[in-house]
Amino acid sequence: MKKLKKVLVYSSSSFLKKIDTKNILSYLSRECSLVDIFALEEKNNGLNTKKYDLVLSIGGDGIFLSASKFAYLKSIPILGLNFGRIGFLADLDKKDLRSKIKKVLEGNYIIDKRALLSGTVISTNETHRSISLNDIVINNRGVLKMIEMNIYVNENLITKQRSDGVIVATPTGSTAYAMSNGCPIVSPNSNVICIVPIAPHSYGQRSVIVNNTDKITIRLNNKSKNNSQVTFDGSNNLTIERPESIVIRKASKQLKIIHPNDYDYFDALSKKLKYEIKS
Repeated sequence: MKKLKKVLVYSSSSFLKKIDTKNILSYLSRECSLVDIFALEEKNNGLNTKKYDLVLSIGGDGIFLSASKFAYLKSIPILGLNFGRIGFLADLDKKDLRSKIKKVLEGNYIIDKRALLSGTVISTNETHRSISLNDIVINNRGVLKMIEMNIYVNENLITKQRSDGVIVATPTGSTAYAMSNGCPIVSPNSNVICIVPIAPHSYGQRSVIVNNTDKITIRLNNKSKNNSQVTFDGSNNLTIERPESIVIRKASKQLKIIHPNDYDYFDALSKKLKYEIKS
């Protein structure tokens, strides 16, 4: 694989202050020809004009999700260092971290291509578009009322739903908020999209798995749209209030995630979820 010499470090001010992060930055400055640092709290000053080999996310999965937007739009591979909690996406932990990074920079890594969702939200007099690596969520906006919506797949009505909301998730997102609402864990390279109700009123409302070539349309009734919001990969990324309809498709490109050569998804999954595997 290609050696990685031009690195954009993507993190937050709090993580950048940590000793572990400072040690990694010091190491990168010696090993790489270009190291730029971007904190979530700052503006994107000139990053779009530079060419990087790698986006290095330092923090938890929340920071990784934010960094993935930049990496996706610029077609740059991304690597996650997990200084947070579980770290499904940011999978390199602190143990032997420097030696792992050294191997990656030298070209010893694999590339894992993940599908994203592209969402178009139509609200009053406005249209918003964005992408999500994990999920697009429609839920109630701080009001203890159910949302009424019609959900269509390729213009065919599949359900009329009364619930606290709905999650439309990628296979990558099946281990996030969707899993907490009963979505099965889906292998990340599966060509599917998961539609998952949040606390549905009817016991018969269940998760639906559709092909990732399908178009999903969600239309809210007039009363519900005033109490609703749409979020892309969590509220820290993009939140749109009072949506009328949402059209969701597979995004046109894939995100390139870098892992060490010995990475195995199901081995990582069992460790994160603390499955008991008996030989």
